[in-house]
Amino acid sequence: MAPIAAKDWLEHHNGRTAQDCVVRLAGLSHAVLPTDKAFSELIAEQIKADVLTLAFNARKFMERRKDKRATVATDPLWPPSQCAAPTQNLWELFGLIIHADVLEVVWETPDLTPNPYPDREPQFAAAIEVISRKGLSKIPIGAIIASFIGPVLNSSNFEKQ
Repeated sequence: MAPIAAKDWLEHHNGRTAQDCVVRLAGLSHAVLPTDKAFSELIAEQIKADVLTLAFNARKFMERRKDKRATVATDPLWPPSQCAAPTQNLWELFGLIIHADVLEVVWETPDLTPNPYPDREPQFAAAIEVISRKGLSKIPIGAIIASFIGPVLNSSNFEKQ
């Protein structure tokens, strides 16, 4: 992924910060890990921080590009989450995250045979559970990643280097 070529510094900062979060989220959310409470909590804290930072900066980036029409993509990465995004508009999805009262990571168990961790169950961070005034929503992390990388970065008004 090439760095974002922006028209101004703020657009560059928001876009670059969002890109950095997407890269970390892709690695953290699609790695199959052994169940370990302390390790899971450490990863969950990083994922929550990156999801919130991504939502804020991606929305600001979209706002500066005057394009709030991006849709939520499906998760192309393995292992996919079993849940679907609660809305098809990426702007609204980021709004749910930004205005959340509670953010929690939803762990899922992949169907792996043989189990790579003989004494523990395998798991991966599949989604973010958002509790807000609008209720409870589960948002697949891979869909957030795919939505920002695809529709937002590859939009027609994206300046390529």
